[in-house]
Amino acid sequence: MANKRRPKKARVPYRRYGPGGVIIRSDNNNKTHGSSDDEDEEEEEVKQSDVVKSGHYDLSSTSAYSSTWPVSKFQKIDVLKFAIIGEKIKKGELVEFPVDFGHSNHQNMTSTDDKNLKLPVEILHLILKYVEKIDPKYLRVCKLFYHLYAPILYERPQLDSYNFFQFVETLSSIKNKVGKLVKVLDLSTIIQSGKNSYVSKLLRRCSANLEVFVAPQTSFGYAPLVSLRGCKKIKVLDLRLVSETMNLKELFYSIKNSTDLTHLSFPRSSITCETYDDTFWPPNLWYLRLSGGISDDFIMSSTLPKSITRLEFAHCPLLKEFAMYQLLAKFGENLTHLSIQYPMPGLNEQSMDYIFTYCPNLLFLQVTVDYCSRFLFSEDLLPKLFNKERPLKTLWIDSSGALGQGTKIHPDDLTIALMEDRLPCLKNIRITSKLGWDLNSDDVGDLINVLEERDGGLYINYH
Repeated sequence: MANKRRPKKARVPYRRYGPGGVIIRSDNNNKTHGSSDDEDEEEEEVKQSDVVKSGHYDLSSTSAYSSTWPVSKFQKIDVLKFAIIGEKIKKGELVEFPVDFGHSNHQNMTSTDDKNLKLPVEILHLILKYVEKIDPKYLRVCKLFYHLYAPILYERPQLDSYNFFQFVETLSSIKNKVGKLVKVLDLSTIIQSGKNSYVSKLLRRCSANLEVFVAPQTSFGYAPLVSLRGCKKIKVLDLRLVSETMNLKELFYSIKNSTDLTHLSFPRSSITCETYDDTFWPPNLWYLRLSGGISDDFIMSSTLPKSITRLEFAHCPLLKEFAMYQLLAKFGENLTHLSIQYPMPGLNEQSMDYIFTYCPNLLFLQVTVDYCSRFLFSEDLLPKLFNKERPLKTLWIDSSGALGQGTKIHPDDLTIALMEDRLPCLKNIRITSKLGWDLNSDDVGDLINVLEERDGGLYINYH
């Protein structure tokens, strides 16, 4: 039972601070007193300073913790004005944001509307996208920033030998579902750390929305191929760096359900596929890089989709000249880009002289001087097309650097072909320094002058 005779405590008048440091007093009877004239002027100055007049603002303020843009009848967003601001930002101009990040100057607005005015989520998402350096520290700003920045952070993870195991452990957690945010998984920098179990686990965790996958340089065995079956949205599959032997039949079975696949690069150590009847080619494939143990029977028996417009040959030791031309005879007219890289031991010194006969619609051509000669640009093997001009625009000439290869193609061979309009659309030519052309000679100077008249040029590759 309380002691009623004990004297009551005297309460000190309550003091709280309003906007701008304005003191609002309330007595024991809960009566509120206004501020003085000096305090009103101070409050007005604070309100004016709250208006942000530049694109730089403090992320630590409470305005960054909004999850929605509240509907307000006193302030509207001018979409056209923000579009103009976006164009100015792209040009690097200094702009002023017409948004009040703090208190509003509208006198008719209630205190609730004044506190809830925040930057729109769409604008925050665009700002985070324009951040050049991806830094996980933005995830700790607030819950809103975490949901906005997590898809940007995990969409294209930058992996190396130092953070690879931590990334695998993060995705291996049962409660963690960040694997669904990964769209591009590039493991080209992983050499000794990329075990089959780790690669298989990453493919399973990221299979929901994975679109681009670059395999590591060492391990890609049966387990990753099984996990690859679940990646139904994959568009780019690059296996060119894989040094482990792979069965092509199992590879085709793994991409059987990948109907969105557009880029496919074979591994350089793949073995010969024994059966060709059940070979499945993705229907939307338009880039194909053939390498490894591709045999002549596989090339002649396979029916490639007509959607392929870019074709590359690289590191095919078993492929012969007649098999390549039989393949080009089937759909060479559909090709716009063709690349024949070194080494191709099955080709001789003049195997690729008939490329333009089988591929008249090329826009880009990369050849190695080891497999062609000056007759490639002759009038007999480079005739004018009927009712149209030959569309070739870019030509790359590479060389292995072996003795005797530098004299097979002379600058005058290209200059004469250009002046006689055999290649009327050709503008850019890139040659390797291994050809041994004298850049100060008159022959090279004539070729450069002809290309410059077409708004093009001659480029030298020193690698």
